[in-house]
Amino acid sequence: MKTNYEKQATDFLEKTGCKMTITYKENRKYFPNDKETRDVYDIKIERGSRVWKFEFGNSIEDSEFVAVYGKRKYEIPSEMRTKSNSEIAWYVKCNLQSDFGTAKADRIIRPVPPSEYSVLACLTKFDPGSFEDFCNEFGYDEDSRTAERTYNAVVKEWQNVCMIWTDDEIEELREIN
Repeated sequence: MKTNYEKQATDFLEKTGCKMTITYKENRKYFPNDKETRDVYDIKIERGSRVWKFEFGNSIEDSEFVAVYGKRKYEIPSEMRTKSNSEIAWYVKCNLQSDFGTAKADRIIRPVPPSEYSVLACLTKFDPGSFEDFCNEFGYDEDSRTAERTYNAVVKEWQNVCMIWTDDEIEELREIN
């Protein structure tokens, strides 16, 4: 069952004639300061002849792929994603050892792919302005190369948002989150 936010996102995409494709790519560190890995997805937004492709780093919590036995979690390799729960439970039993012998899975926690809402909610919906304005607004040091790379990525994203949607539609997009 879709939440109200997810319905708003689906309705927005339908109203604007856009199609969004979300495809799992890999599990890795995504942001420069990531300490843990997360699932990374390829996103494609299409509207007529306009196509925008980009990567999306999912939340670490929604990227978790583990078998749980008691209070212990066993990481499951990402190549097992398409396997059934019984196949994963067999893998855990045969390949993962606990302190008391072979482990078994009480339950399996699978990754949760991002929804259309999750992707739309994270998009840049305002012109970032000048680099100086951007740094002042978000607390970046103007002498930082990291800040400059972040600013350039935000500008590129903003340009793509403007390429896909009109000003009025971007106003509607802002209301979704």
